[in-house]
Amino acid sequence: MENGSLYNYLHTEDEDRKPMEWTLRLKIGIRAAKGFAWLHHNCNPRILHRNISSKCIMLDAKFEPRISDFGLARLMNPIDTHLSTFVNGEFGDLGYVARDVYSFGIVLLELVTGEKPTHVSRAPEGFRGNLVDWVAELSAKGQLHDAIDQSLLGKGVEKEVFQVLKVACNCVVEGPKERPSMFEVYQLLRAIGEQYQFTAEDEVTLPIDGGDADFIEELIVAREGIQSS
Repeated sequence: MENGSLYNYLHTEDEDRKPMEWTLRLKIGIRAAKGFAWLHHNCNPRILHRNISSKCIMLDAKFEPRISDFGLARLMNPIDTHLSTFVNGEFGDLGYVARDVYSFGIVLLELVTGEKPTHVSRAPEGFRGNLVDWVAELSAKGQLHDAIDQSLLGKGVEKEVFQVLKVACNCVVEGPKERPSMFEVYQLLRAIGEQYQFTAEDEVTLPIDGGDADFIEELIVAREGIQSS
């Protein structure tokens, strides 16, 4: 792939390469989320990737993300395809679904912080945790804003960056049942980047029936909350 993996491009050691601009990071995050949401919710049969990372997201010549590394992928167990059952965490493959969401949350943290998953250059001396641990510590201290990549500051995009950071934090919460679905993640990111019109006509959709109306309403409220924060 022309621009290699997201990991290598974002964490390049080439001092002559400028840091990735926010609009490009957001575009990659939104379109990658769309791809994983499609695998989880629209693909027939549905697919769990099980190895999501910035290394499996390849970038073509136009920096369109392409999902790779399906070596550990598996088909979802179609025990119950009802939306509320899937989203609320009682789906047969919950553990793997939640793991995919958690792993994608780490990718979002990389995009927002510019840090590697297992090595945080800005962490205090003696810190022995990973990126998720570092962000959690900052959040506990009320210093979550300090996690943002300094190259993104002062460019008028801090509100969007912080909104994506909050979505990422929701993806990496400890309790699997508390994490959003990939469809929710995609919809939240899509709302944040709506002004850029990154999404195409072939949108990811989620089949709903009358019993799922409350979930859709909650998602709309959540999106509005992200936008107004």
